[in-house]
Amino acid sequence: MIGPLLEVSARLGRNPHLVQAATGNTSMKRDGVLWIKASGRWLADATRDEIFFPLSLDDTLNRIEVGVDPSDQPGCADRSLRPSVETAMHAVLPFSVVLHVHSVNTIAWAVRGDGPAELARRLEGIAWQWVPYTPSGLPLAGAVKAAMLRNPGARVLVLANHGLVIGGDDCGEAEALLSEVDRRMEIAARCVPEPAWRVLTRIAGESAWRLPEATAVHALGTDPTVHRIVRGGILYPCQRIFLTPRAWSFSPDVDGTDIRCMDEPFVIINNAGTLLRKGLGAAELAILVGLAEILLRIPESAPVQYLSRGEIQDLSSANIYHYPELAQKNIAL
Repeated sequence: MIGPLLEVSARLGRNPHLVQAATGNTSMKRDGVLWIKASGRWLADATRDEIFFPLSLDDTLNRIEVGVDPSDQPGCADRSLRPSVETAMHAVLPFSVVLHVHSVNTIAWAVRGDGPAELARRLEGIAWQWVPYTPSGLPLAGAVKAAMLRNPGARVLVLANHGLVIGGDDCGEAEALLSEVDRRMEIAARCVPEPAWRVLTRIAGESAWRLPEATAVHALGTDPTVHRIVRGGILYPCQRIFLTPRAWSFSPDVDGTDIRCMDEPFVIINNAGTLLRKGLGAAELAILVGLAEILLRIPESAPVQYLSRGEIQDLSSANIYHYPELAQKNIAL
């Protein structure tokens, strides 16, 4: 019954420029049932694992109406599973199919102060709305509902400092619109300056760090604009949830023994590259690569809008901070 949803979800999940690790979520409304991805599950697994929840749409909307977050419901068979934290957003949107992705092109615009003005030109002819940053859950559901009231014809929502939402009458229509929007938003990534391999190899040999295989990650240390932006703060929720509240940067002459015991997913060696913690999880690595790809698409002169201290503190809710653990348990290989 939801075969088309499973297929489009798997395709999106296999594209790291649209979905990183367990980020993103999709849904379908059919015969009074809202089918929504389970929290922490990887969309890439949609056609081989049972990752979707069937929820009563009326019951879900009633919960939202009285201020109860519908994502706070354990699964029937596996009580460790819960519906996506974005369940409320999917429920209130008036579309049969909703695709929510963390497109690197979209986020590269969504973290810019001039994002709305720049996208107005690129998305001309498409009914869309910019949604100012709002925490996930009931607040975001309220924000997207308000956006739809402002423009009832909109089928594209750009979530500031978050991602992209596409609505459609069926999976084919929604996927085609997503492809068109992502094409219009496309930004060419800068080339990554060559890492200082000797420096990185020396430090790694003296510590508990390893060299990443993904070239883009080295941009955190070798691209001056990327280095400046990542050191400046948190741009979007997954950066904080999966990685670290602070990007640590060291000079190329750092002694590896001085950073041996640091409990961080990565460290930056300025003007040299990046090192990863040995044992770094697949989900964390995917988020880190996505972060680098986003930053490589932000020009030096662009006005960047970080999350505020209060917005970052709001991310400490129990539901959201359980997410990385769930994502690591459901690795798509």
